[in-house]
Amino acid sequence: MKNQLKLALLGLSAAAMVGCTAPNALSTQTDANNEVSIRTITNNPVLTTEVFVERVGMSMAGDLKKASIAIKNRRFNNKDFSYKIVWVDAHGAEVNPEGAIWKPIQLTGREVKGVQSLAPNPSAVDVVVYLKK
Repeated sequence: MKNQLKLALLGLSAAAMVGCTAPNALSTQTDANNEVSIRTITNNPVLTTEVFVERVGMSMAGDLKKASIAIKNRRFNNKDFSYKIVWVDAHGAEVNPEGAIWKPIQLTGREVKGVQSLAPNPSAVDVVVYLKK
């Protein structure tokens, strides 16, 4: 009985740790009229209550797209987490996977911080923004 209890507690603690590190994602989808829609994927509901992407703006810099992203701390205390911006082509395939790295960011209470990313080449039309603790 003690071994079963220990295994159950070990399983719960492992699940809790995975839940803390699971990233949330936000992706853009550009249609034929260059209208951008946004979709959010939540794998970590606790993180969603702390930080989120408040807005995404897309513009052109020559023949490359540029994403301007506002990340907001929903809480009144400081939050340390990481974000990663992945560029994808019109078919959803990742463009330049080596260029997408996790970057640390700290937000003070209720702060909104802007981050930007320039597409690695003209085939990159949309972004996927990942947030994790």
